[in-house]
Amino acid sequence: MGIWDPIAMTKTFHYAVLAGAAALLPLAAQAQTPQGPYVALQGGVNFNIERELDVGAVSRDVETNLGYAVGGAAGYSFGGPRVELEATWRSNGIDKIGTYANDGSIDSVALMVNALYDIPTGTAFYPYVGAGLGWVIGKMDAGQIKDDLSGAFGFQGIAGVGYNVTQNVGVTLDYRFLGTTGMEFENPAAGDASYENYLNHTVMLGLRYAFGAPAKPMAAAPAPAAPVQPVAAKAVVQVPESYLVFFDFNSVAITPEAAGIVNSAAKAAKSKGTSTIEVTGHADRSGTPVYNERLSMRRAEAVMAELERNGIPRSSVAVYAKGESDPLVQTPDGVREPQNRRVVILLK
Repeated sequence: MGIWDPIAMTKTFHYAVLAGAAALLPLAAQAQTPQGPYVALQGGVNFNIERELDVGAVSRDVETNLGYAVGGAAGYSFGGPRVELEATWRSNGIDKIGTYANDGSIDSVALMVNALYDIPTGTAFYPYVGAGLGWVIGKMDAGQIKDDLSGAFGFQGIAGVGYNVTQNVGVTLDYRFLGTTGMEFENPAAGDASYENYLNHTVMLGLRYAFGAPAKPMAAAPAPAAPVQPVAAKAVVQVPESYLVFFDFNSVAITPEAAGIVNSAAKAAKSKGTSTIEVTGHADRSGTPVYNERLSMRRAEAVMAELERNGIPRSSVAVYAKGESDPLVQTPDGVREPQNRRVVILLK
């Protein structure tokens, strides 16, 4: 062997990538996500599809047992579309090669670039689909093939469902079909062994953390102020002759802080002898326009009911719903924005 051995250098490169990927998996990450960066981790089961292994003129099917997959990714969400870099390790024990029992294994690390789309539903649940391309490094230990490595072009399809537990944390469950072009492994006893396309069905449960989620709004006491500025406020900010009541994502619940603001609005209306009160509901753009129209009306009705509990007759209140058509903060479609989830109480 000369000083320069391209085959040996290729194998050294593959071992280096495998070692690096294994070290990064615990730190990597692989969530409808808020706009911005995210990371995630996934783990589950892997079913490797039976393929042929050709050694010289002999072809035998490689049958594997149910295996496992663990992986992670880091990505960026644009409020619907998102892209990510993924590293996933798959491992399956070999049951038989042809008619011969075998206790070896076939493993791989897939380094993929994925493009996905989170489909907004107006709820905490959302389906997503995607596809990826990349490089897959396979490792086979079977008979005369001793932990040899081979790289191949990889491709995958992705379909899953996610659930946002909080603004930042979500869980996912997805199915992935991963395939590659053929692989070549070294068999010292009979020359190179050709392995057909490496194909896998993978189901994984994941945990995703989004850095782009807006902070939880905090309650603010009512006080006269200039026109309201976008702030991370949970319940309310008062402006001259008007009061703002903010809501949590996909919620119509009146918080204790918000109830205090409605009470203040009712007292002000009584003391000023206000003849007309307008209550207008709004929603952010994370759901469909039709859904958001209904959601904004439900929020307005919730505030109306609270006003009635504070002695304001319904006959003196006009209730409106504007859905997502009049945002306080302009955002792209599908993006959550706490400042847009509000009801405006206007005293006339």
